[in-house]
Amino acid sequence: MDSSARRRPDRNAGPNAYHEDEVTVLTGPSKSAGIEDGKINYEKGEFYTNPPVATCSRKQAVFIIGLILATLLTCSLIIAFVRPSHCGHVEEGLDFHEDVAVTPPPEAIATNGEPFPWNDVRLPDSIVPLRYSVVLHPNLTTLFLRGQMEVVFAVQKETNFIVFHGKDVTLTVVMVKDKNMREIMTTRTLYYPYHQQIYIELKNYLMPGNNYSLALRYEGMVRTDLEGLYISSYKSPGGVKRYLVTTHFQPTSARTAFPCWDEPNYKARFKIGVVRQRNYVALSNMPLDNTEDVSIFWGSGLVQDNFHESVPMSTYLVALVVCDYGRIHEVTKTGVTLSIYAPPHMTSQAEFALKAAVKLFDYFQSFFGFSYPLPKLDLISMPDFAAGAMENWGLAVFRESALLMDNNTTSSSAKQRVVLILAHELAHQWYGNLVTMKWWDDLWLSEGFASFSEYIGVHHIFPEWAMMDQFLHSNTMPALRTDALPTSHAVSVTVSDPIEIEAIFDTISYSKGASIFYMLQRVLGEEIMRRGLMLYLERHQFGNANMDDLWQALSLGTLNSSHPVPVKDMMDTWTHQLGYPLVTLRRHGNMIHASQKHFLLVNSSLHGANSSHKWHVPLSFTTSAAPNIESQIWMRDPLSLRASDINFEIPMNVSWIKANVNASGYYRVNYEPAIWQSLIRVLANQPTTFSPADRAQLIDDAFTLAWAGMLNVTVPLTLSQYLVNETEYLPWSTALYHLRKLDTVLSIRTARRSLHCFVRHLVTPLYSIMGWTTKVPHIQSLLQREILEAAVYFGLSSAVNEARRLFSQWMSGQVQLPPDIRDIVYSTGIKYGGWTEWDYCWQRYKETNVPDERLNFLRALAASNDPWILQQYLDFAMERNSIRVQDIRTVVESVARNPVGSLLVWRQLQTRWNMIEVTFGRASFTIGRLILAAVSHFHDPLDLKSVQTFFRNVNVGSGKRSLMQSLELIQANINFLNKNDRQLEQWLSRNSPRC
Repeated sequence: MDSSARRRPDRNAGPNAYHEDEVTVLTGPSKSAGIEDGKINYEKGEFYTNPPVATCSRKQAVFIIGLILATLLTCSLIIAFVRPSHCGHVEEGLDFHEDVAVTPPPEAIATNGEPFPWNDVRLPDSIVPLRYSVVLHPNLTTLFLRGQMEVVFAVQKETNFIVFHGKDVTLTVVMVKDKNMREIMTTRTLYYPYHQQIYIELKNYLMPGNNYSLALRYEGMVRTDLEGLYISSYKSPGGVKRYLVTTHFQPTSARTAFPCWDEPNYKARFKIGVVRQRNYVALSNMPLDNTEDVSIFWGSGLVQDNFHESVPMSTYLVALVVCDYGRIHEVTKTGVTLSIYAPPHMTSQAEFALKAAVKLFDYFQSFFGFSYPLPKLDLISMPDFAAGAMENWGLAVFRESALLMDNNTTSSSAKQRVVLILAHELAHQWYGNLVTMKWWDDLWLSEGFASFSEYIGVHHIFPEWAMMDQFLHSNTMPALRTDALPTSHAVSVTVSDPIEIEAIFDTISYSKGASIFYMLQRVLGEEIMRRGLMLYLERHQFGNANMDDLWQALSLGTLNSSHPVPVKDMMDTWTHQLGYPLVTLRRHGNMIHASQKHFLLVNSSLHGANSSHKWHVPLSFTTSAAPNIESQIWMRDPLSLRASDINFEIPMNVSWIKANVNASGYYRVNYEPAIWQSLIRVLANQPTTFSPADRAQLIDDAFTLAWAGMLNVTVPLTLSQYLVNETEYLPWSTALYHLRKLDTVLSIRTARRSLHCFVRHLVTPLYSIMGWTTKVPHIQSLLQREILEAAVYFGLSSAVNEARRLFSQWMSGQVQLPPDIRDIVYSTGIKYGGWTEWDYCWQRYKETNVPDERLNFLRALAASNDPWILQQYLDFAMERNSIRVQDIRTVVESVARNPVGSLLVWRQLQTRWNMIEVTFGRASFTIGRLILAAVSHFHDPLDLKSVQTFFRNVNVGSGKRSLMQSLELIQANINFLNKNDRQLEQWLSRNSPRC
């Protein structure tokens, strides 16, 4: 329902009167307990309860209360003698596993009640598919899917059964033939939905060394959940809704579109055919071979497009789109046709991406030293797409906002995001597609390397963007935050079923994977790294590999160097162990003692800091004696070559030492107090002594160590005082992340006002210089956005007033806002406005066809200070009122970041949990991200207890790890406040100017 149809409640209506002899029995808040006069009351004990539900006499009330007290006393005695309770605040040895519901696997029984003979989530290795021929007919009207296919397979071991994957498909014809086309009789067909497997039993045995064929006809459905083969839609400029069909098979959804061996190591060739209406166009991995009229077989007016047979590839890379899009294209240096498809009225928004894609393609082909093996590469925008993009070989799919942009409205940061996503998917055409991991436990090989390569590629075509400095902020720091939690996981992690596989599409696989690749490149050198990667591609092209195969290729690349590196020995310590080391430096005269231990943000009885965990740390450092010279020493025993603590010598006249130069290593550094003070003095007096990356790393390490209770909280605050003289993007973006986080946990504390004064003091000098005039250099525009956002967020009056003035002029049509500041102006106008301002932006959101502008509005609409408006907005998202399913997470995350909306999001998540499960499914990565967005910032024991209580009997599927990490983050916030609340208040009151 459109927002104009919803009526605002009358806030002036008084509460219902009741007789003075009656007592209201409250199971929840009155009006004043939750939302009053447009403001949230943060008394959480009242907020978490519900409205009055009954009344009773005084005698009845006394009896009820007495009964309740007796019951509570009995329960407490039982609890006291049975087991201890955590009850919200646990500092040492916390274990949240018991608070997460787990559903045990069912007995292996087929749908017809018979035992299912194959009781393993992995398929048997007796059969290997060689070639698929698949024809699909998705009906866009009925959403009915019909398919027919033939698979040629080789037999490795004697067997009388065939097991393959199928989900939500029903076989109507099954036929097995030998190489002489003689039919082999089947005796039964069984379905086991829990493992998503189909079992076909044969009358005779299939013999090793021979090829056979399996012919199937089947029925299924075109899906609506953004997985498998699903339907999407867009509106033409005239308001006509146009439908299309697309696919997203990674990691385990190819089986919903056609029965297959849906594991990455079962590479095969694919010949795809699709039946469509004549006014549509079909696309697949390979170019079109021919089109034939199939009206007599499939229905009147239908044609069948047949595509050329593919190279060997995994099932999750198969792709198919049926649409009515337009196309723009260019030809690369090596003659590959690179095209972008988009709705006809939006193809002009693809021009920037096309030019960037061609440059990136040519660079990667040269860098990897291996020719792209397909004749074409299509990039297509999709109105509904759960992931940001998907690297399907020859047909990569993107969200509209990840591919399309308008030069008049798209900000520098959005443009950068488009190019990075392009680079990521193009790098996958070699790493992930040409060479694929053997199993999903090495997902990080593909995703981590692509996340690393995207920065190399963009740095090549836009060197002025300082991408390798930004790599630290976008990859290393987020990975270090997640990897400091007890429930993190090693980058190489054992997974089996679809839920476990989906759960590792996370920060660890992507950003930690990228970070340790970056560290390895810094150790080996760019050229040696490149030679090893080329050897890896050459050895395993069109096949599968694991990380040992990569380490072997990289080790061979170092053999001719002066310092051979035992790559496997080094990297095993970073890939098989969860977490990372905290390196601590202590000085004794001219000697430095460097020790390492597993760093954790909070302690856990299940995953405590493991003293046996040691890493091969390439410890780099610089000193005051030679600030521009980087030294490196390995933290390992020189005799055994095992990772260990070390001692090394420095000149006596050194006044400071700074480790992990340019933050190229995946570890944190702590120092004894005297060294911290020496570094703070350098930052205060000569900050450019350190690079922007080093300054950012000092800020990040100091704040994080304080959050973990390992460093006095005054150290990062004192260090951050130098920011009044900082002029670089990376240190500012890092500092503001931590200052906003601090603001979140101080949301109802007296120190919050002083914090705002402190931050306003820090940003004022640079705000006065930069102002609201758009900056041309890319990195300067990113810095300006950080400063303007901070100035408005922390209430700098001159910034707020200017943003409100610009918003008013924009609403009245007097000005066109520059792309780089418009979202800040939108958010400020909504925050300090009312329903009129909010609804004006809501209408603009519904009218625009520019993807990035839609995102700007989605985030800005969450900035309102009015709880009623935010509640309507959450309802619009959950009820899909003009908001697509893929954007629900954006709305939830944005409202949750708003202090006024934080608890509203949590209530919405609880009341609509069943809808969320149906919409996204338990095997979706979105579930975990919604949980993190909704609760991970909580900082009160009552919040913690509320989350534990709600999820205790809820199976969150692939969101299990995200839930446990959310609980750990809440506990870390609670611990931080318990330890530092008073000290924060005292320091900030002394060091913040009056405001």
